[in-house]
Order: sequence, then C-alpha cells, then structure tokens
Amino acid sequence: MTAENGEKPSSRRLDTWKEIATYFGRDERTVRRWEAGRGLPVHRVPGGAGGTVYAFEAELAAWLRGHPETGESAKAASAPSAEARPRTGLYAWLAAAGLAAVALTIGLAQVLSPREAPPRASSHDPQAVAFYRSGLYEWQTRTPVGLEHAVADFKQAIAHDPRYAEAYAGLADCYNLLREYTTMPPGEAYPQAKAAAERAIALDPAIAEAHAALAFDDFYWSRDVRAANREFLRALALDPRNAAAHHWYATFLMTIREFPRAVSEIEKAQALDSASTAILADKGLMLFYDGKSEEAVALLAQLEQAEPAFLSTHQYLASIYGARGDDGSFLREVTAAAAARHSEEDRRIADAGVAGFAAGGRQAMFKSMLVVDRDLYAQGKISAYALALAYADVNDEADTIVYLKLSLARHETDNVALAVEHRLEGLRGRSEFRPLLSMAGLDSHV
Repeated sequence: MTAENGEKPSSRRLDTWKEIATYFGRDERTVRRWEAGRGLPVHRVPGGAGGTVYAFEAELAAWLRGHPETGESAKAASAPSAEARPRTGLYAWLAAAGLAAVALTIGLAQVLSPREAPPRASSHDPQAVAFYRSGLYEWQTRTPVGLEHAVADFKQAIAHDPRYAEAYAGLADCYNLLREYTTMPPGEAYPQAKAAAERAIALDPAIAEAHAALAFDDFYWSRDVRAANREFLRALALDPRNAAAHHWYATFLMTIREFPRAVSEIEKAQALDSASTAILADKGLMLFYDGKSEEAVALLAQLEQAEPAFLSTHQYLASIYGARGDDGSFLREVTAAAAARHSEEDRRIADAGVAGFAAGGRQAMFKSMLVVDRDLYAQGKISAYALALAYADVNDEADTIVYLKLSLARHETDNVALAVEHRLEGLRGRSEFRPLLSMAGLDSHV
C-alpha cells in the first residue's frame, strides 16, 4: 500500500467506519462524533461522498495518546464512552424532572434509533446500503455540513440502487430540513422533498418515512391540512414505532394550536428515540406553547449546554426570552442562532440588536433590528412575513398587517406559524386577523 498524507506504508489502513469503530472497541456513532468534535484523524476519498472514509492505525494511536480519557474507555468497551459524558447530566436531569428516563451505556450495547434501523429489504446493493446508513447518521446531525453530506450519501445510494425507496425517503427528509437549517430557499427545497417522497411511495407504498415526509410537504409547503393529517396518520399506521413520524406529527399539531395533543405526541417520539436532541428541543417549544414556560426553558437550557451548535435550541430560547422581556438573553440566543445557521443576514440583524440595546434599551433594540430587516427585505433576502414580525416588535400594527397580507398573497412558507407566533398576540383580537388565518388555510383549525 502506498503512503498517503505522510503515513508510513507499514501502518494498517482501516477502510470503513465499522473498522475504525472496532479498532477502538466502540460503536460507529461514537467515532463519528469523535471525528466531528475531537479531531479524530479520519480521511475521505477525494471525490467520494460523506461515507467514503479511511484511517490509519498509526494516526489513530497517536490521536489516542493525546486523549487519555478516551483511551481508557477504548480499552474497556464496557465503560460509557467519553463522548457521552457531557450528556449524562442532561439525561439525569430529565429523569428527575419526570421528562425522560434515559440510560446510555454505549459500548455494552448500541441501541439504534428508529431511523437508524437497517433497511428492511436485504436485496439492496451493499454499497447502496452503506451510503444509506451513512446518510441517516448525517441527516440526524441537523447541521448544514451534515445535511449536505446526507444528501450526497442518499444520492450515492440511489445511484447504486435506483429502486432504493428508503434512500428516496431519506433524501426527502433532507430537503425538508435544508430550508430550515441552511439558507436554501423553501421554493427550492420543498419541491425536491415532495418529488423524492412521491418517488419513494411509488417504489414502496409501505415506507412510513416517505408518507411522513410527504405530510410535511403537504402542510408546510402546500398548506393542505387535511392531506397532511391523512399522510401522518398513514405513516403512523404503517409504523407505530417510527419516532420521526411521531415527531413531525407533533410539530404539525403544535402549529395548528393542538398543544396538549402535540405534547402527548412528542412524548411518544421521545420514548422511541430518547437521545434525539431535535425531539427534545421541539418538546421544549411545545411546553412553552402549552403554558409551561419554566419547564420549557429548563429543558432547552440543558440541551443548549449539551449541544451548543444545535440551531433550534437557540431559536426557541430566543423566542421565549423575547416573549418574557429578557432582552439580554434574547440577544445572546439570536446571535448564537445566526452563528449556528451560518447566516450573514441573521448576523447583521443580531449585531444591530446588540448595538441598539446598548444605545437605548428594548425599543431601540427592536428599531435597530427593523432597519436591517427593511434593508434585507429590499434586497430580497428575507420574507414579507419576517418583516411583518419586525414591525410587530415595534408595535406598528398597521405595517404588520400590510406585510402579513403581502406574505399570504405570495404564499410564503414561514407564515405557517401565524396561528402560534407570540409576537402577533396583540393582533389576535382585531377583526383583520381572522381573515389572515383563512388566507393561510388555518382558520378552521385554530
């Protein structure tokens, strides 16, 4: 074997995540996280997708010498992984609060989440299956880089096996999330998600994930509440233990103001996938809408400490702190959300808020943010709905109504939150508001 990256030819090469994990006596998820968070020296084949990796034993051994705490756990596979330790306090707290009872014993047994189960069909091309499983892992990171890798992996799986229905469903899930966790426009993401979901269903109508993805598009893109509800229920009938289907059905219920049902549904998702940060974060938002603000903040703050790069936690805390008038915490979370989303526009808004607050307090903060929002809107970089919310923050009800109507006329996707957005509470009693809900397709459901 030729030397690569300066490595001596005598160093044995490990060619898959499984081999790398076996070297440490760990599971694949753990070593993937070590690569992302601790610089584990894993290489990718030039031009390959996110799952095409290799590593050299000599480099892994050198890395291990620099991480003695990891080395101890690698020597004893029965010990909890070092990567899991920062999360232990979170799950202990959740259990004490009556929100979850989670025991993580990575190494003794690796319990795969419901979305990580092996493909049902055994006839798929082995390389396609490898890419599919890598895509599932990357998808669950919900980071811009992770989602991009997941798209590449699922496309590779499809290239190797064009009839791989589960890979199409995974691709649909990626596009449904890309417009939230990256700057991909909804008008680009949703149609691709819908096409992939429909292709998956055409190949195999019994794929629960595909029906859940289609339901997501029916609601958030097409605003067809009845079709979305039907597809969610179909997904859950096909696979009652599908955590993602319960999760997304819960967010659907929350958005149409079915708060107690939403909390009940998200708890089903949590029971099936107790380690999912995304499920726990969305549960925090649902608790807030269900009137349990303190419980929501406590949960989200613990999640933020455990997963500081996760976008949704910062967004939800910003929303809650804004509603509670905690301006310092609001600005901190808005700034953190901009960084997690890798958005220059969001960073400009956050910086304006910080400067405005320093100069003149809460109202100056919102007015400074509105100036940037108007500029970004003029450049076509934010929606009319986002500008409407900025006007609501400065108590300009007339302009708020104007831009809400414009948003609805343009069929913008972010106005789906119209029924629950706390920044619009002051308008809910006005006669103009009910017609807005009707335009949004939400009037008969809230």
